[in-house]
Amino acid sequence: MFSSRDISCYIISLGCAKNLVDSERINGALSAAGYCHAESSEDADIIIINTCGFITEAKEESIEVIFDAIEQQQSSGKKNLKRFYREDGPEKRNFGRRVVVAGCLSGRYREDILRDIPEIDFLYGLPDGRFVERMSRDLGISTLPPEPLREPLLPGLSYAYIKISDGCSNNCAYCAIPLIRGPHESWPPDLVLGDARREAARGVKELVVVAQDIAAYRWRDTGLRGLVEGMARIDGVEWIRLMYCHPDHLDDGIISILEGVDKVVPYIDIPFQHVSGPVLRSMGRRGDAGTYSSLVTKLRGRVPDIRIRSTFMVGYPGESEGDFEELLRFLGEAMLDRVGAFMYSPEEGTRAWDLNDPVPAAVKKERYNRLMALQQELSSRKLAAMEGSVVPVIVEERIDDSTWAGRSIYDAPEVDGIFYLTAGDVPVNSIVNARVTGATEYDLAGEIA
Repeated sequence: MFSSRDISCYIISLGCAKNLVDSERINGALSAAGYCHAESSEDADIIIINTCGFITEAKEESIEVIFDAIEQQQSSGKKNLKRFYREDGPEKRNFGRRVVVAGCLSGRYREDILRDIPEIDFLYGLPDGRFVERMSRDLGISTLPPEPLREPLLPGLSYAYIKISDGCSNNCAYCAIPLIRGPHESWPPDLVLGDARREAARGVKELVVVAQDIAAYRWRDTGLRGLVEGMARIDGVEWIRLMYCHPDHLDDGIISILEGVDKVVPYIDIPFQHVSGPVLRSMGRRGDAGTYSSLVTKLRGRVPDIRIRSTFMVGYPGESEGDFEELLRFLGEAMLDRVGAFMYSPEEGTRAWDLNDPVPAAVKKERYNRLMALQQELSSRKLAAMEGSVVPVIVEERIDDSTWAGRSIYDAPEVDGIFYLTAGDVPVNSIVNARVTGATEYDLAGEIA
C-alpha cells in the first residue's frame, strides 16, 4: 500500500463557520494519521473539498470548486510518483493526484454526484470520525490511527469557532439544513470545553460560539450559560462571542449571559430573516416587526454598548412590495449594527419548495440592492459616530511599518469590519485600546489610545 507519510493533502473548506470546524477536524485527523499538509491545492497529492449545499449559490460554488480540482488533476498528468510497498520489496507506482469530496452537498446529492462527476476519486457524506480511515482504505493508503482532534487550516489566528451542536429542529420552511444535518443534537460539555481548551493552548484569544441555533443547546443539566461559563474559566481566553441565536428563542437566559458572564463581548448575531408577520409565519417563524423591535430595545437597555448583527432574506414566495417596505422601515428604525442579506433560493424537499407566488428574479435582485444600499448608509452613520471613542482591538496582521489590521470588540471575524490601527511595534494577537480617528461604510481606523 501507499504510506500516508509520503502523501500530502490540501483541504478546501466551503460554506459557514460550522463547516470550517468539520474541516479542521479532518485536518487534525489527517495529521494524526501521518499525512503531510500541502501549502496549496497545486502542490497536493489529495485535494479534499468540504462542500456546502445550503442555497443555490453555495451549491454552484461547490460544484465549480470540484471541477477546478479535477482540472488540476488532469493537467498534472498524474506525474507524481509515490512509493508502493509490497511484501517482497518496494516498487514505484503512480499515485497521481486524487480528488476527494465530502460535506453537505455530497451528503444530500450523493447519487447525482456519483452519476454526473465520475472523476471524483472518493465521495463521502458529512465528515465524521471515520472519514480519514475510510478515505485511506479506499485509496489504498496505510496510516497511523487517526484521531478526531482539530487542527486549524490557517495557524496563528486570534480566534477559533467552537461548535456546540449539530443539526437543527426549527424546521423553517425555506431551510434544507434539517434535511442535510438532521435534527438538533447538542454536544457533551466535556467535548466542547476540551475543544476550547486546546484552542486556547494554541494561543487563541477569542472563542466564537457557533451552532445552527445556540439557544437550543441543552445537555442533561447543562444549558448554554453553564457551557459559556466553563469557557470563561479557561486560561488565555479573553473574548467569547455568541453567534446564530434564533430570535424566537432569545430569552432572558440568553440576555443574562451577555450581561453577566465574564469575557462575553457585547455582541450577538440574531438571524431575523424578515419582519413581516405573514412572511415569517409562512417561513415557520413566530415574530414580526413589533416583537423584533421590542427585542432590540430590550437588548440595548440591558447590555450597554451591545452590537447586534442580523441576516435578512428577500424575495421569499409571496413577499409583496408592502412586506419589503416594512422590512426597510424596520432597518431604518432599529439601526442594527451589522446586516447581511441574501436572495431566496428554492430548495427541493423544503416546505417552501411548492409555494405559489414566486418573486421574479429581477425583483429579488432589486430588493437586495435597495436593502444593502440602505444598510450601507446606516452603517456609515453609526461608525462615524464612534470617532473619538476608545475601543478594545485585537491585532491580527501587520500591513506595513506603521499599520496593522485587526478587529474591534464589536466585530466578528470574517463577516464584519476591519480596524486599521496606526501603531509602532505591537504583537500580533494582542489586545490594545485604540482611539477611533476615522470610519468608512464598514471599517474603522484609529491609533493606540
